[in-house]
Formats: sequence, C-alpha cells, structure tokens
Amino acid sequence: MAEEKQFRDSVEITATKELKLFVRSMAATYQFVFRQDQVDFVIRAMMIDLVNKEGVAALASRFGAAFPGEKLELSKEEVYLFYAMLELVCRSFLTEAGDAYKEMAMRVNQVSTERFNSVRSMELTIAQTLIGKFSDDFRDDPEFDELSERIALLDT
Repeated sequence: MAEEKQFRDSVEITATKELKLFVRSMAATYQFVFRQDQVDFVIRAMMIDLVNKEGVAALASRFGAAFPGEKLELSKEEVYLFYAMLELVCRSFLTEAGDAYKEMAMRVNQVSTERFNSVRSMELTIAQTLIGKFSDDFRDDPEFDELSERIALLDT
C-alpha cells in the first residue's frame, strides 16, 4: 500500500513592513488588472476560474492590519490564493493589461519609466522567490497541482 503524504494545512509568515508593502502593491495591481475585462488574458483567467478579487482584497486587508513582526497563519486556501495572485500579476505584466497598469501607475505616482521598471523588477524578484517557496512546500498536493495546471492553461 502506498504511503499517503500529508500536506501542511497552514503556513506561518512574519508580516514585515516590506512584505506588507509588497502585498499591498501586488493586490492593487491585481485589482486593476482584473478590471480590464476586455483584455484576452483577463478573459481567459476568468474563464479558467482563477480570479478572486474579493479574496485578494481580504488577504491584502489581513496583511495590512498586521503589525510589523506579527506572525500570520495563512490557511492552505489563503496560500493558494496568494500564490495565484502572484502568478497572475507577474503574468499580467506581459499583457496589455500590464501595459495599462504601467501607464496608470507612472501617471498617478509621477515616476519615470526607469523608476517604475526598477520597482517592478524588485517586485518580480520577490514574487518569484515566494512562488518558488510555495511550489516547494505544496508541490505534490493534488489541490496545488490542480491550481498550477489551471494557471499553466494561460500559456496555451
């Protein structure tokens, strides 16, 4: 009989000032991108049932309310939502929704292209680190595999 692997039901994350800012920024980008409902990427993500604006808003609020240094315990569902948010925001940067976000963010924040690209590069690096960590922790979990497969459909 095959041994059944047990997966974590939650993950503990320390809410640093930097992580709180990162989550706020990624959630804001997510909310903007998924209002661009005429963009193919957004339409496809919605059809694959990857978009959860309310869940992302609640996750961002949870991080926003945490004190720096506070330990947050994220349920497996929250981790998967966090993972999906990161994947979708990173992928959106390669679409016209990402272009619209860049244009709006540069105008609102009154920053140069170089400054915007620098911040985005830093956010992509952080996101890739977190995506890798979540992938390592949940790689063989059937629910995570199913989410990863749905996200991969965006590449086709």
